[in-house]
Amino acid sequence: MNLCPDERLLFVRMISAMLRRSGGDAGAFMFEAYRHIVSDTNQARRSYMLDLLESVRHDYVHGGYT
Repeated sequence: MNLCPDERLLFVRMISAMLRRSGGDAGAFMFEAYRHIVSDTNQARRSYMLDLLESVRHDYVHGGYT
């Protein structure tokens, strides 16, 4: 998956906003995503997705003001 910087920011903000509005446990959702990512055997994809998940976490924690 390759995203240009604008697409990546939009994706990160969208997922972060969905977590905020879910009314559930965002930590549990992110942990489950992390578990799926680290089980991927493709190192390049795993690295990219971990970086993307960290961006979502950062955006979520800072309320979209990154």
